[in-house]
Amino acid sequence: MKFIKILLSFIFCILSFQLNSQTITVDDTRSANDLVNLLIGNSCAVTSNINISSNQSVAYFNQNGSAFPIKEGVIIRSGIAALTQGSYTGNNLDSQVNTNSDADLQQISNNSGQIAQITDVASLDFDFIPPSTDFSFNFLFSSNEYGEWQCGFSDVFAFVLTDLTTGEKINLAVVPTSGNPISIKEIRDSQYNSSCNSVNPELFSTYNVDNPAASTMNMRGHTVVMNASATIKPNNPYNIKLVIGDYNDSKYDSAVFIEAGSFGNFLSLGDDFSICNGESFLVDSGFTNTTDYTYEWRRNNVVIPGETNPTLNVTQPGTYDLNITFNSSSCTITDQIVVSDLTISNPPDLV
Repeated sequence: MKFIKILLSFIFCILSFQLNSQTITVDDTRSANDLVNLLIGNSCAVTSNINISSNQSVAYFNQNGSAFPIKEGVIIRSGIAALTQGSYTGNNLDSQVNTNSDADLQQISNNSGQIAQITDVASLDFDFIPPSTDFSFNFLFSSNEYGEWQCGFSDVFAFVLTDLTTGEKINLAVVPTSGNPISIKEIRDSQYNSSCNSVNPELFSTYNVDNPAASTMNMRGHTVVMNASATIKPNNPYNIKLVIGDYNDSKYDSAVFIEAGSFGNFLSLGDDFSICNGESFLVDSGFTNTTDYTYEWRRNNVVIPGETNPTLNVTQPGTYDLNITFNSSSCTITDQIVVSDLTISNPPDLV
C-alpha cells in the first residue's frame, strides 16, 4: 500500500510538472499573407496591400496546450518574437530588430506626456473591405516593463483603423472604461511594484516573475484578454495597422497577442434576450444590401419561409440562425442568437 501511494505521488508530480511546463510556441516562418488570413478567418472580407515590418517581430503563436488564454494567433513584439516562447527565465527580455519609428505611435506617446522617441517598431497592416457594420477582435498586451518599470513611462502600441474614403483615423487599442490608450501606465497592479498606485488592476492578469514554473511565456507580465471594436461602413475600404514600439530605447520589449479568426466578427445579431408573450423584437444583422447577398433565417434549425431580408421580426422564443451568402463568391458567414421565454411567476399575496 505504501509503495502504491509513493507511485501515485510520483505520477502526480510528473503530470503537474508537464502541465506547468507547457508554454506557447512561436513560428516566424509564416508569410504576411498567411498571418492576415489567420486573423480574418472565414469572414468573407476582401483584403489587399498587406505589409509587414519583419517576420522576426511579427509571427504566429500557438497556445501549445498551456494555460495561455488565447489558443493561437499573431504576436507582434518590439523585438524578436521567438524570444517570447518558453518559460519565464529573466533572460532575453531585451532585443532589437530595427531603429524605425512610427508617426501614429509617436503622437500617442507624446499625447501621454512622453517626449522621447519611439523605436524598434514592429507592425502588420492591410487594407480590407468589410461586409457589415461590425468590426472587432480579441487581444492581450504583454510587457517586460511590468513590475520593475511600470510607473514612469511605457512602450506604446496601437490598432490604427483608417477610413480610406475620408482619411479619418481612430486607435482601437484603448482602455474600455476610460478610452485612454492601453499601456502599462494605464493597466498595472501595485502589488507587483509598490512605487506607484494601481490603475485598472482588474485588467491585469499574470505576473510571471513571482512564479516562473507556472509561466506560459518568457515575458514578465500580461493583461487579461480584451476586445477592440468599431462601427464601420459596409463595403467601404479601410486600413488596419497593428503596431508596437519601444519607448526611448530597445530595452524591455513589449508584445501584443491577437486572436486568430477574431477579425471575422463582421456579423453579429447581438446578445441573447428574453421575450414576453405577445411581444415582438427586431433582430438586425447590420447589413443593408439585398442585391449582393442572400439571407436565410432559421428557427430551431428550420428555415423560416419568406424571411430573406437582413432583419427579422421575432415574436416567439427559439434559437435563431442567420446565414448570409455572398452571391459573387458563394462565401457564407453565420451568427446565432437565442431568444428565451420570459417567465413571470404570480407574486405572493401581501398582508
